[in-house]
This record gives sequence, C-alpha cells and structure tokens, in this order.
Amino acid sequence: MTEVAPWHPEFPERRSKLYRVLVRAEITVAAALLVALFALIILQVFTRFVLNSPLIWTEELGRFVFVWFVFVGATFVTAQRRGIVVEIVQARSTGRIISLMEGFAALVGAVVNGLLCYASIELSTGRAAQLAMPATGIPYPLLYLSAALGFALLTVHSVVNGVIALRYPSQYRERHVEVEAID
Repeated sequence: MTEVAPWHPEFPERRSKLYRVLVRAEITVAAALLVALFALIILQVFTRFVLNSPLIWTEELGRFVFVWFVFVGATFVTAQRRGIVVEIVQARSTGRIISLMEGFAALVGAVVNGLLCYASIELSTGRAAQLAMPATGIPYPLLYLSAALGFALLTVHSVVNGVIALRYPSQYRERHVEVEAID
C-alpha cells in the first residue's frame, strides 16, 4: 500500500490494519443498511399503490433501519474526516495554530460523543428497556443501541483525528499549498 499524506482521508487506515478493518466494517454495514432501507421503501410503495394494501410494519422497520444507517454513516464520515468544515482561519495562519484548533475541536467532539454514548446506554437500560415498537415488536433498546454504538465509534474516530491533527501540524500548510496549486 502506498504511503499517503497525513491530511489524506485514508491516512489512519493506511497506518493501522485494525483501524482499516473497523472503517471497512462501518462502510459495509452502512451500505447494507442503505440497501435494506431502499428495499423497504420499494416494498412499501409497491404494496400501497400497486396492491392497494400497505404493510403496517414496513414504515416502522424503515425508520429503524434509517436511524441505524445515520449513526453508522456518521462514523464512517468522521473516520474519513469528510464532515462539513468551515474554515475560519486565514491562509496566513501557521500549521501549528490550525493543528491546535483541530485538536481542540476533536477533543470537544470526543467528550460530547462520549457523554452522548453514556446517555444512550442509560436511556436503553432505563425505562425504555421494557418498551417495544408496536408494529414489529422490536425492543426499543435495539434502536437506542444504534446511538450508543454510533457515539462510541464517533468518540474513537474523534480521538484518532485529534491525535493526527496534533501530531502532524505541517499537514495543514501542505494541504493548503496543494489546494492552491490545484486552483
């Protein structure tokens, strides 16, 4: 495998086989959930408009799959560092300043995601633990597990992104120079 620059989205995956397996698993699960969601929507449309007899459980299962897709998809986007970014620092800033800001943002993200993971676990084991979805009978804790797992993985990816930001401050100048060269 060829070496890539620290700012490249696949940098951590190229450096760690375990991380690569994790991200590939996230991609695979997200793709499977997207296909399942698409199939459920097609099934619902078919039964509603062609057979004129909609299935009750498809909408509920579709929402369930969609929630799981959102959390798993968010982990992949964070792992690849492809989230929406607003650059508020001028091009004259040093790579070190940008590195510190990126590291701080990743730290805040890790703390918030960790707290949300904890809250999701508390929610799934609390009063909601006895509840089930009406049409499918799926226990609500399985739905809340998507949030707990998603926030746990987001915490991991935020920590990795923070470490990369702080360890390779020169990447921000390199990335900026390369982007200017492309323009």
